[in-house]
Amino acid sequence: MSIPLATPLALLLLPARLRPPGPPVPTDVPPPMIHHADARAVFDGARFVTLYDQASWSEGPAWWPRERTLVWSDIVGRRVLGWREDGAVDVLLDATPFINGNAVLPDGGLVHCEHGRRAISRSEGTGVATPIAWMAEGSRLNAPNDVIVGPDGAIWFSDPTFGLENPRQGVPTRSESGRTAICRIGEDGVVRRMTDMTQPNGLAFSPDGRTFYASQTPEHGEGEVAIHAFDWNGTALSNQRRFAMVDDGIPDGFTVDRRGWLWSSSGKGIELFDAAGTHLATVPTPGTCSNCTFDSDETRLFVTGGACLWMLPLAQQVRKSIEADHGNQTHIEY
Repeated sequence: MSIPLATPLALLLLPARLRPPGPPVPTDVPPPMIHHADARAVFDGARFVTLYDQASWSEGPAWWPRERTLVWSDIVGRRVLGWREDGAVDVLLDATPFINGNAVLPDGGLVHCEHGRRAISRSEGTGVATPIAWMAEGSRLNAPNDVIVGPDGAIWFSDPTFGLENPRQGVPTRSESGRTAICRIGEDGVVRRMTDMTQPNGLAFSPDGRTFYASQTPEHGEGEVAIHAFDWNGTALSNQRRFAMVDDGIPDGFTVDRRGWLWSSSGKGIELFDAAGTHLATVPTPGTCSNCTFDSDETRLFVTGGACLWMLPLAQQVRKSIEADHGNQTHIEY
């Protein structure tokens, strides 16, 4: 019996399954430390579960609404992985050029930060990622780290040199520009360096799109380790100021919820700040935390770190908190 020539190619395009469908694993960690009463209801009874624990170094979580999938990177393992609602974990992209950050585009595609090719790429979550940007203002990018999609659909990414220095996470070489910056790809496809920072890392926008956040995470004392805020007027960043600092470790990656609360990784786990920078809570994680993100409904917080992907279910607690903030007038589907 002959096998059609198309069969091997079709099989190659199917995602490799690393974990079969099944329930998460309960994880025993200390309860959150509440520093402000506003955060108490959010964490009442919330406990972490482990969704996957076989990666090399987990980073870049992004919720992919179209596929109801949590996308994240195993940088050292050179894979982009996907956690499905039934508990299965699939390889979405394999043998990657050390992909780190991931984000979802308005049309449902995925965009990635590549250390190895020093590029921003795009994929549909299968097959290969195609570079869409690798230069800015006449020089090569360093090693794009974190990426987000702004309120107007523009792609923003941080461009430190970490991926140029660590052979386990990139290809060692020198920076061509000599700059570490926050970059933006506009509608015209042109990459512009919007502002320089000392080893910029995590990025996020406020819910109204008027405040831009970026963390500065130098490793050798070149500057202050902190999350900075900027004003964004649709054209330029201005009024840079310190927004918050973490007590231990670095604010590697973070996310902002629809209340304007910022959830940041740190050496202790997740640090939670309100829109004014008030420290609301410290949430211990089961292991070293690198980054975090929510699903579309903000009912679950997904956290990456080390070999693992964890989840903190917050559905009822978040709903109660948001309804209280808005006088029970906000309708939220769960």
